[in-house]
Amino acid sequence: MKTENNTMKFILNGRFMEQPFTGIQRFTQEVLKQFSLMKNLQVYVAMPPISKLSAPKIISENIEYITVGKHTGTRWEQSDLPKFCKEQNLPLLCTGNNAPILYRSFVVLHDVLWLDMKQCAPKKSWVRKSRLMIRSFIYRSHKVFTVSHFSAERIHSLFPKRKELPTVVYNGMEHTAEWKETPVEGLPQTFYLSVGSVYAHKNFKFVLMLAKQHPELSFVIAGNQNMEYDKFLAENNITNCYFTGYMNDGQLAYLYHRCEGFILPSLYEGFGIPPLEAVACGCRKIFLSDIPVFHEIYGDSAIYFDPHGAGVPLECAPMSEQSAQALLKKYSWKKTAEKILQGMQI
Repeated sequence: MKTENNTMKFILNGRFMEQPFTGIQRFTQEVLKQFSLMKNLQVYVAMPPISKLSAPKIISENIEYITVGKHTGTRWEQSDLPKFCKEQNLPLLCTGNNAPILYRSFVVLHDVLWLDMKQCAPKKSWVRKSRLMIRSFIYRSHKVFTVSHFSAERIHSLFPKRKELPTVVYNGMEHTAEWKETPVEGLPQTFYLSVGSVYAHKNFKFVLMLAKQHPELSFVIAGNQNMEYDKFLAENNITNCYFTGYMNDGQLAYLYHRCEGFILPSLYEGFGIPPLEAVACGCRKIFLSDIPVFHEIYGDSAIYFDPHGAGVPLECAPMSEQSAQALLKKYSWKKTAEKILQGMQI
């Protein structure tokens, strides 16, 4: 690790600033916020030349944003970024499931979704590309971090030549304290909520099936519809399931706070932040698919169901306030940032 006058210096891969703001980008932005509060630390966020940022710049003396090169996307990450790192002779931290092939980095690999669930990849080419890209940097990386022990074991299983297990750093939820609720119009007064993308591994057809079984209840999915869902809703005359499209943080806070319960039927996750956000916003019923990673993260706080089945005990008792607070105390972006910095001390 590069140090000067006891100040730790490194470059952060700023490609996330040009990407749609989802879970991985949230991770990077929140960890960067924690870095901005630390002493004896200087972080240079190297960004491609972009006109519209997906996340606001953090104003801090120890965070500096630098526009690098002339390309964008993968070409920028694989050519302009490593060139800049070599010129500066500084370590590189990459937090978005990818890293330059030509520069040895510290890498956060959140999951190996497309390798474990090839059938859920939107394109067959994604599987081959994902394997090649991960292999190209994982064996050369200084250190690999990930967000759960489940992911650590899967990464090690698929890339056993890297003998060291990835270091688990988890996710956090303090960002929800900054959210100001923004009302969402056109929804029923009471509803069960799901949040996520429309990728097949999110398994939101399960929620559509629940809506069909419970016409007396309402279900809201904070995400975009697709043609398959539209067809299923029409063919089954389902009118109690609502898709909101993209929701900003304030709108999510509103939905989390007012829902009867939160449902996430995923077939695969590296961590799964939305249930944690829901609890932080006051939801006390979380229903999660019975997969190993959710048991690791949420323990006895959640109600588990078979994601291939059709039933969820929606009328169960809510978790106790003691259980909710115990869950929230387990995870924080401060702990995540500190563990990453500790792992970079080599």
